[in-house]
Amino acid sequence: MWVWCRCGRRHFGHYGAAGLVLIDDAGRVLLAHRSEHVHFAGTWSFPGGALEQGETPADGALRELYEEIGVPATAVTVVTTVAGMDHEVWRYTYVLGRLNTQWTDVPFAPNSETEAVAWLTPDELDTVPLHPDLAIDLPKLRSALATVIGTPPFPATLAERKQKDTAGSAVVAGD
Repeated sequence: MWVWCRCGRRHFGHYGAAGLVLIDDAGRVLLAHRSEHVHFAGTWSFPGGALEQGETPADGALRELYEEIGVPATAVTVVTTVAGMDHEVWRYTYVLGRLNTQWTDVPFAPNSETEAVAWLTPDELDTVPLHPDLAIDLPKLRSALATVIGTPPFPATLAERKQKDTAGSAVVAGD
């Protein structure tokens, strides 16, 4: 199920891939620690994976969330999608969704692809080793998360957060 891309890399999923960016009421997102059984083991990413033929990114991301973490689709309200890496022959889509209130105590049941799960605020995402493609897409995701969560954009890097703390005012990537 690998696709060789014109970028010289291989990507998993003939029909692309999608991940679920699950947001709780506190504005945190759920990350999965990738096990030794998957590509880029030891990194953190959003639950997700290859799309099946005819599957929408939202449907695929919800299916993967259930398969990898044990959270059913009924626990999530899909809000929007964000285009990630796009190489025409292969693309990744982030599906942003809110955890429905009645599921706040959902027990996680990680499968063999996931070593652990953690809730992190968007500004904590760069404090863990991220899947390399997620690290590239992170600035775009921070902006989308700020819109969904309803707060100003989060500083893009730890250095910018420190600069904000020192200066006492927000510093936004690209300013």
